[in-house]
Amino acid sequence: MGAAIAWLDTSPEEQRRVRELIALFAQNESRDELGIGQIRDAFSNTLFPGTSVIQTRARYFLFVPWIYQDGMRHGHRGQQLKAWADKQERRLIEALRDTGDVDGLIGRLAGPAVKVLPSTIYWSGLIRYGILARDTAPDQLTVPVAGTEADELAVRVAGDWNPTLPAAPAGFPGHGAVGLELLPEEAVWLAEQITRTAGGTLFAHLLTAAPMPDPKSPAPWDDSACATAPVPIDGQLLHARLFSLAMHGAALLYNLLIGERYEAAGHTRISEPTADYCERLERWAQECADACHQLASWDRQDMWDLVLRANPRVGLATRLFVDTWLDAVVAGPRVGIADHVELRALIAGREQKQKKAQSRLANERLLRTWSGASGSAPLIFRWQQVRRIVTDIREGADRDAGS
Repeated sequence: MGAAIAWLDTSPEEQRRVRELIALFAQNESRDELGIGQIRDAFSNTLFPGTSVIQTRARYFLFVPWIYQDGMRHGHRGQQLKAWADKQERRLIEALRDTGDVDGLIGRLAGPAVKVLPSTIYWSGLIRYGILARDTAPDQLTVPVAGTEADELAVRVAGDWNPTLPAAPAGFPGHGAVGLELLPEEAVWLAEQITRTAGGTLFAHLLTAAPMPDPKSPAPWDDSACATAPVPIDGQLLHARLFSLAMHGAALLYNLLIGERYEAAGHTRISEPTADYCERLERWAQECADACHQLASWDRQDMWDLVLRANPRVGLATRLFVDTWLDAVVAGPRVGIADHVELRALIAGREQKQKKAQSRLANERLLRTWSGASGSAPLIFRWQQVRRIVTDIREGADRDAGS
């Protein structure tokens, strides 16, 4: 029997967390084998609030409320509204596929049978940006209150949705009525809404910075638009960069431990993983050497203050693990870390404590099915998703400026 998650009488906040958990299960592989996800997300939420790793295009921030507004105008409420919206979201997938512009389309491969719908992916962002006026579940939306004929706009968008939300295009979400590109007025409205509700963040800065994000920049600290961020955003970005750099070594060492065990067990589907991760650790050590002055002067107490402001629930055991690793990285030398007995034990112990029976260092079945990369990429704090969303908004607004 497959596992199931359900709720009977839970708060909107609890339901939101469950929706996000379900969305995370839809990803191919967890990136939190070492249990630092809370810290990673604290940085991500500080720099780019309202975003997630499974968001794709900016116009979904409008698609979802348009669908629910339309459902309420048709008289649907509660669970009936949620079921009706579900069908309309799947109808939207077909309409968007027909346009041929499928870059970032949710359901690009699965079509209407996709398991995680845009409303699940974007709901928290809708709340964060004030597009949805209160933290509530889809089946608990407030019924609009009818007004006079002179108040037609307020009637159309009354209830929990922002009353200034741009109107949906005629025929939405039918075929030929919509695409993934924002119209100028939509882009301007969305930019204003985000900068108003998330002002003082790197996300808001990117919506107004002179340079556009580089479509090929691999991380925010490598992007010229992010480089113009003012104080204190620049300090937040530096903390994120140094944390990513330092903890990348822990992820590589973890994969090296798996690779060694994989080869010792006689598995050959992944070619020479031990040699590969030894080489990658050497390159990482050189990157750390290049940043040695920044690592040595890193104000880690300020970093922890930032993290704990964003998420006070980060546990002492997680902080101790991270500080132990960071102490070793900052003190150096980092060359030869692949053979560092204490750090190998630190990484192995942390993963086994976090994963228990699901540890690849202890579970033969999981070891056999290893993909060759368990969270081995550097942390970039949702940069690919944010870069795409910012570009959508900026390009949409520029169409208005160029008209």
